[in-house]
Amino acid sequence: MKKNISLLLLLLLLSCNSIFHEEDTKYTDPDTKQEKIDLVNGMYSCLVKVHNEDYFKALIRSDDVNIYTSWSFTEDGEGQGPIALSDPAAIDFTSITGSIYLNLYNAIIIANSLIPRLTATEDKELKGELFFLRAYSYFKLARLFGTPPLVTDADVDFNVKKPSFKEVYELIEKDMQEALKLLPDNYATARIPGETPNKGTAKALLAEIYLSWAGFPVNDNSKYAEAARLSGEVIQQAGYYNYTLLPDIADLWMPKNRHNQEDIFGLFFDPERKTIDPKSRVLLETENNINVHSFYFATPYIPQFKFYDKFPVNYRKKCVYPVAYYSYYDKALKRYVKTTRTGLNCPGWFARSMFSYKWIDRDLIYSDIACAYDGPYRGSQATLYLLRYAQTLLTYAEASARAGKLDASAYEAVNMVRRRANKLDPNSPSKFDLSKNISTEQFLDSVVCERAWELCFEPDGRWFDIVRLDLKDKISSYGQDVLWDFSSAKLTDDWYFYQIPDADRLINPNFK
Repeated sequence: MKKNISLLLLLLLLSCNSIFHEEDTKYTDPDTKQEKIDLVNGMYSCLVKVHNEDYFKALIRSDDVNIYTSWSFTEDGEGQGPIALSDPAAIDFTSITGSIYLNLYNAIIIANSLIPRLTATEDKELKGELFFLRAYSYFKLARLFGTPPLVTDADVDFNVKKPSFKEVYELIEKDMQEALKLLPDNYATARIPGETPNKGTAKALLAEIYLSWAGFPVNDNSKYAEAARLSGEVIQQAGYYNYTLLPDIADLWMPKNRHNQEDIFGLFFDPERKTIDPKSRVLLETENNINVHSFYFATPYIPQFKFYDKFPVNYRKKCVYPVAYYSYYDKALKRYVKTTRTGLNCPGWFARSMFSYKWIDRDLIYSDIACAYDGPYRGSQATLYLLRYAQTLLTYAEASARAGKLDASAYEAVNMVRRRANKLDPNSPSKFDLSKNISTEQFLDSVVCERAWELCFEPDGRWFDIVRLDLKDKISSYGQDVLWDFSSAKLTDDWYFYQIPDADRLINPNFK
């Protein structure tokens, strides 16, 4: 029987402006195993499209990445520093978040259409991968949009009801539990060893799901125990799942380590790209010339410089906080001069380039090529981490303490991360270990701060901790780094989540 829709036409349909689009988007059965794999691989392509520059702009309200509220920065002609130019008007994030929303649902549509056509015997592990990826896609939607439409089959209901926060998490949990039943046992038996998920990947991600579920907006504290249990199982069986901390944190972003034992779930880019386009150097120096560049970012509060000031001055800060070359024209020398700049003395450049700094080729960043190029796509061979072992260690430490089981294993989990941050052996006691005499509350504060520093600028890092821990009131009291004061009255619970795109809200009256 002929396919009703070819793969090419399928891709065209997935580019429509609304998940409630009224065209027929059903597939027929894929003919071969390879066609099934191609469709599953298409879900990863959707996730790559999610994590572009717009995604990181959507997180700029977090205190590790935000710069300013609707100020544009440029340099004056004499190179004397940034000048604020615009009014503090609110920015519309619709265009930024709309592409995130659609690409996540594109992945979900693939899963919805393919899951019923796979058997639990012949296609068991591939089916588990689909459940895993659908759960991850809905988890991302839940944390960005709060109560997104829950669509689980190919026949889209254009009047699907708006779910509660709890119902969203229950669907995610159900999918991930199905994934746990079906996925291969460990990395060695995964479809693509070191890249596609296995049971260890699912356990670690489900622990993150429970950690979020236990916090705002659902606030089901019983889920802390589940988060501790699952992350604890991953840690106890780390050798079996091939997980460990890399001894040197800088190695995480080296191209030679794009596959490594700290990666639990990540996205991978072109391994064959060895050099940067020579034209990029000229383009970059033109873009970063002090007389011509300007940047526009918006955020409703301004504690990012405070975050930088509080960041412990250690080896980790050198490795993960954006510092790179910046070109400007020195009139006295009559030539371009490259200087090392950070967000503290060049906010506009910092905002633009830090989104991708962790995922660019470090061999290039230490060459004589200025290298603040856009996104993790150009010249990158590193892994874009969506979940790594350091995060699982910190999840275990926090969840254990919040579940009332603060013991030596919880201390050891966070201390391993602290040691590595100071370029020490993660498995040997050090002077940087947390004191055993601190209170549970002090321990929790330390772990939350450790997560902020360890995961700064990462796709599933600080912003989502701010949401689940309901930190908006604390953030607004940080004080202001620069010139504009944002009213804390605007920091309502709704501020944590974006609206779903207008197209879907207009089609489905339940989401107006």
